[in-house]
Amino acid sequence: MDFDPPTTLVVAFTALTLIVVATWIALARRVAPAMQRNAWTLRTIGAVALWLGLHAAVASSGIIEGNRMPPPVLFYLGPTMLVGVAFAFSRLGARFAALPLGVLVGLQAFRLPLEMILHALHDSGDLPVQMTWSGLNFDVVTGASAAVLGLVALRRELPTWLVAAWNAMGLALLVTVVAIAITSAPTPLRRFTEGPPVVLPFHVPFNWIVGVHVWTALVGHLIIGRALVARRREVSVAHA
Repeated sequence: MDFDPPTTLVVAFTALTLIVVATWIALARRVAPAMQRNAWTLRTIGAVALWLGLHAAVASSGIIEGNRMPPPVLFYLGPTMLVGVAFAFSRLGARFAALPLGVLVGLQAFRLPLEMILHALHDSGDLPVQMTWSGLNFDVVTGASAAVLGLVALRRELPTWLVAAWNAMGLALLVTVVAIAITSAPTPLRRFTEGPPVVLPFHVPFNWIVGVHVWTALVGHLIIGRALVARRREVSVAHA
């Protein structure tokens, strides 16, 4: 499928992707046992490289393209998200849930520059309007609010209800944009027929929007949920 975005946007998206994965590597080092930080860092770098390479290979192969039912791309999106859910609720995910809430919330700030890139892709004629804040995608609110709320949470403790409400909002906006993307892709599920189709998952490096950006957003929200539940239990035990 034809997709030739401006070089500046390819570079910007690649740079943002590398920043997100570098953040995961730094956080993995932070949650590692004190005597195993170097080993954890190397293993994380290896796992990230393998993950990025696998997603690039899948997109380059063309196996997830096709206008048939069920759409092959769903067999790519589904397992990727299931890996994220398994990670978020694993013992390793519990280590990340113990990080300060400001860090966990602030991680979602990457969605602000991501939405700026998506809007620029629309301006260049490579993405339909419904995938931007000029259309139906308001995930920019999550990114902008994450930057502010994360900084505040690093300075003082925020009410649990506020973080929980923000987390629910961000998750809802994430699910919305994924649904819009699925119904804008060139498959039998397409419902948005005006403008170019969404073909990001089929082209490197933009396919990493699934394996890195959507994955990080989903995992981040689930881990914040775990963190809030753990803190509520601690408060209940303290008052028992």
